[in-house]
Amino acid sequence: MKKTAKILLTNINADKDREQSVLKYQQLMAAALYNYSTIKLSMNLFTMYEMSEEISLDRREEIEGYIDSINTAIRSVYVDPDETASSDIDESLKEISSIRDSITSKMKILTAYTDALQIYEYILNRCEPKVLGTTDESIDTDALAQSMYEFVFSENDKMLVNTRIQEFIAQLPVRMTKDRFFDIINNSLSIYRGGEQRSVDDFIQTIREAALMDVPEGFENSYADLYEIYNEFKKADYKNLDRAAYDNLSDRLTEATGIIESNVTDYLMLTEIINDVLIVLYSSGLADGSYLGKEFETSSRILSELVKADDIYEASGEFDELFVELEGAQESSFEELSFIEAYLDDLSNVYGEMYSDEIKEGFDTLRKADILTSSSLFMDVDTKAITVVENEADDIYIAEVKASLTEDMTEFFGGLSKYEKRSVMAKVLSLMPVFFNSQDEILEYFNYALSSCSDKAELTAVRDIVNDLIMG
Repeated sequence: MKKTAKILLTNINADKDREQSVLKYQQLMAAALYNYSTIKLSMNLFTMYEMSEEISLDRREEIEGYIDSINTAIRSVYVDPDETASSDIDESLKEISSIRDSITSKMKILTAYTDALQIYEYILNRCEPKVLGTTDESIDTDALAQSMYEFVFSENDKMLVNTRIQEFIAQLPVRMTKDRFFDIINNSLSIYRGGEQRSVDDFIQTIREAALMDVPEGFENSYADLYEIYNEFKKADYKNLDRAAYDNLSDRLTEATGIIESNVTDYLMLTEIINDVLIVLYSSGLADGSYLGKEFETSSRILSELVKADDIYEASGEFDELFVELEGAQESSFEELSFIEAYLDDLSNVYGEMYSDEIKEGFDTLRKADILTSSSLFMDVDTKAITVVENEADDIYIAEVKASLTEDMTEFFGGLSKYEKRSVMAKVLSLMPVFFNSQDEILEYFNYALSSCSDKAELTAVRDIVNDLIMG
């Protein structure tokens, strides 16, 4: 496929039968997408079937309904392709897309509960030394700050350094004024100056959601157990927390974490399958089948046998030798796809509007399918990549956004306890792009945050968490 892609790109650049070459490029990329996702599906479908058998009874009907729709879509492509009309493919696309939207909504709710648990775990951790009687009155804050600083810069990897800084900021005591807090947010927003307004809006929304200023629709009624636990944390008296209340909240934290992890594990596996099914549905009709080889045929056979089988374990008896044939196939198919995909945006931007509606629609289809190959499983397929800044985030826009966020967050803080406010501020600060101008500033911040905290129980908790992070 790479060789063909190079020839087509040469012809396109040289204006040699350009329109036909663009169309052939689309057919080639569709084949690469079709091939890659078919191979991936054949590797993962059986695992999804096994997973579904272990799902709790209260959720099994929901998951099995999703799997029935997935099976119908797979059957239409790999079992009965000659009997499948384009309208059937369109119907499957709508059905599977609707399932993906539903799971995405559920994941947003689960993410909001994860944010909530992190906020209250922060508080609970700082109550622990006092409740358990393990407070250390003799913590050397200068030495602790120095050990944090040395750990941060013990590696030369800039990304790792930034990650470590953010991890520490998320755990340090927060003793800054609201004005200083908002100044840090404002400085972070300035990074987006000259970029697209949408990027600023996305960053602000991330802050609002992490702080629980905005919760997704269904937060209160989609997961009754989680909402009950959330309210227990919300109503707890952390200032006067005793051992019984602490133990209860710790148990409830573990319970809620288990509920979230169980749901998320199932939804992640389903969404990976769903994304590949959608890629197949988008690309199969556009793909030039002459580029599909033995690995595609082997993968198609596995998928066909699985969706037809009354007993998946019996059907899988012959798969071992078939999987041997597919060894390395997923990696090589992804490499081919990546090479071809690298030119998609440029070709689409230049030629998407130049020729027929068929070519325009082809690029739109390929773009959607390409988004679904992302490691970010829940990306919106209707989101357009920012290639040219159309709505610039200038100083005026950033100032307006910052003022709006400051007003809303100030009002939001008014309804929080001191403990909640500090936890939310720590969580938001950990989301900021690293806001220091030098290594010295980082050490100064560590020293300031620790030395400004007079609560020895909180300092004890912070020291223990920091040591855990350093020890891995």
